[in-house]
Order: sequence, then C-alpha cells, then structure tokens
Amino acid sequence: MRRLLRLAILLILVAVIAGHFFYWYWPRERASAPAGLPARLLASGEYGACLWVPYPHQNLGKLEGAIADGPAYLAAAARVADLPAPVMRSFGPFAVPPSSEIVACSDLDGERFLLVARVYPALAAVAKLAGRLADNPWLKGGTIREERGRRDEVQERALQVAWRDGYWTVRSGVEPALPAAPAGAAPDYPASLGIFHLGEEVSDFPAGDYVLRRQGRDLALTLAGGAPVPAAPAFVESADAPALLAVAGPAWPADAERPLPPAAMVLFDTKGGGLHLGPLGDVPGIAVLNPPGEKRWAVPARGLAGLLAQNMPRGNASGWSVVAVDDASLASAQALAPQISTLVPPAGAGSGARPAAGQIILGLWVKPRPALRLVSQFRKGLEKFPLADRRQVERWRNWETLLSPLAACERASVLATRSPSAFLLRLRECD
Repeated sequence: MRRLLRLAILLILVAVIAGHFFYWYWPRERASAPAGLPARLLASGEYGACLWVPYPHQNLGKLEGAIADGPAYLAAAARVADLPAPVMRSFGPFAVPPSSEIVACSDLDGERFLLVARVYPALAAVAKLAGRLADNPWLKGGTIREERGRRDEVQERALQVAWRDGYWTVRSGVEPALPAAPAGAAPDYPASLGIFHLGEEVSDFPAGDYVLRRQGRDLALTLAGGAPVPAAPAFVESADAPALLAVAGPAWPADAERPLPPAAMVLFDTKGGGLHLGPLGDVPGIAVLNPPGEKRWAVPARGLAGLLAQNMPRGNASGWSVVAVDDASLASAQALAPQISTLVPPAGAGSGARPAAGQIILGLWVKPRPALRLVSQFRKGLEKFPLADRRQVERWRNWETLLSPLAACERASVLATRSPSAFLLRLRECD
C-alpha cells in the first residue's frame, strides 16, 4: 500500500511539474494585455516605434517552425516598412527571455532604444546569480560597449543593462521620461497576441496602435480606434485572381510639392506567361499600371527585362497606362484594369487635390503559396544576372522572407485608408 502511495505521489509530482512547464514554457499561442512598465512605455510617446509581445518565448516559439530566423524576419519587415528593426537581445541561453511580456522600443532613426522584459521571478533570480558568478553583464546588469559599422565607419555605443523591480532592461541612449504610475492605474489595452505602436505616420502606415488578434483560423492586425475597413471586392479573392495585386492611392508626403499619383502592380500565376531567360530562369508575369504621363511604380524587372527583351509591351485601359514584361501579362492587366479602377481611380492624380475621405491608400491581396514561388523564382534569376541592381535583388529577397511563413495561409491581405484612418492585415485560414 505504501509503495502504491509513494508511486501515486511521484506521478502527481511529475504531472504537476510537467503541467507547470507546459503552461509557462511550452510553445503555444497565448494572449494577454500590457501592464505595468511595458504599458506605460507604450503609452508614453517617448519612442517612434514599439513592439510588444506577451509570453514571447511561447508565442514566438509557436512560429519557430515557420520562421527559421526571427531577427532576420523582423529586419526584413522593417526594411519593407522603412522602419528601424526591433532590437531583441538574447537572454543567456534563451533567444528571448522567458517572460510574461516584452516590449522593444526605438526611435525611427534606430539610434535610441529600450527593451523591457517582465522575466519570471524564479528565473530572474537564477539569471542574476549566474550573471554574478560568471561576471556576465548581460545577466547581472552593467554597461556593455559594442561596435557598429564597417572599416573606417566603426562607431561605439554603450548599452545599459539593468534589473528594475523584476524587469530586465537593455537601453541605448538617454533614459526616457516615463509618466509616473499611480497606484492601480494603467493604460487600458485589449488582450492580444501583440501590439505594434507607431508614434507618427510612416509611409502608408498611420500613427497609432496596431493590435494582433486571433479570429477563428484567421489572424487580424487592426488599427486600434480606427474606422471600419471597407469590404474587399469579390474579384480579388476569386479563384482566378492574380497571385498578387498591390494598389496605392494618391499620397502627399510631407516634403512633396504635389501628391504622388495612384498606381497598381499585378503578379500573374499563369502557365506560359512571363519572360523565359534560359539559364537565368524565368521572369514571372508582371504588369504595372500608372496614370498616363505619371510614373509612381515601375516594372520591378525593368532593368533586366528591358535589356534582354528590348522594349516591353505597353498599352492603355480604363484610364491606366499599362507596362508589362510580356504580351500575355499585358492582356491580363488590361482586362483587370476596370476592376482595379473601382479600388483606386486613376483620374485626378495630378490635380493637386489631397486624397478623398476614405480613399484607399494601400491595398495588397496575396495568394501566399504561388506568390512565394514566383518571387523566389524571380529573385534567383536576378542573382544570376551580373548587371542586376543589388538593391533590387535585396527588395525581392525581403519579400521572399516575408512571404515564407505565410505559405501556411490560404490568403493574405492588407488594406489602409485615410480620413478616417483604417488598417487591416488579415491572414486567412492559417495552419
């Protein structure tokens, strides 16, 4: 009887330890809301951009199979959005600290940043002790000097690592002036899988908090407090929709004398389309639409395709001037032009008028699997071409990096409007 009792106690103890490990450490999707210092930092307005993630070792661990290199993925996303990459420092043997929440903030020039992690208390005590024994300032706290740049442009900056009431912090630059925290008071943030805060408008992204939530099998990133996003027209989600359709409405950058015209780009997944370049591979079917006499976007393959195919096919349809890499893509884009005009009208681009209320400023509809295949195919072809612009290769590599984990989703879309501002990034039916 005693043996059975001891065995039962042992099994219960093992089950409790396993349950504790699973609940607090095993990779899984887990939502929460910012609190304490991370919430105050998000609401302070001290930095141009902040990324907050709850239980990062679990939520990011869930993505590990889809994203081979998390820092590289964040860096690619930052380059596409023209933002500084979030600074995510390792925590001893952990890629991210096992914590209930973490926030990484930075100025838009990337010079000043602050990382704050609410590390689990027991692990925090072990980390500080290990840091003292190993004289490791990353764990015990202290000043760390690191060099940046190359050759003659090497610069040194000091990082300040510290522990504050259970928070592990890494800072570069001046200490931010955070508002005091009244007892029991904290900004009211919703439970979510992550929040991206922009302190000011950047490119086509309005300022505000972008909140990531699970909606059934979908993931949705929305602008908190933004206007309702208009429903997408049926043609962008039909079975014969292009692999990628991107549209941009008229925009007026702060330093521009006149607005940028609208534009559209289409990536077709059709057999026999595109340019066949022998050992260099194939250029997929691509077409770009601009208003007549205006050019906001150009065919991404223009330098390569123009050199090998002499003159690319051109045409007009529904008020758009169309350029494509081949005749089949030109015909497909001309047939699609009337429907693109329902999203972003080409007329009035150079009138000097600011975008109309509710005007779509950015739209992107993607079939991730075929789009990834075509983008990867084109990037590999560019790399083989000795005269290709390296910056163009990197742009296509960035998009390849961003699309790779989305291959588990049936559809992906982005829609943003102005006056009133609205934003929605939706990943549909993701495994």
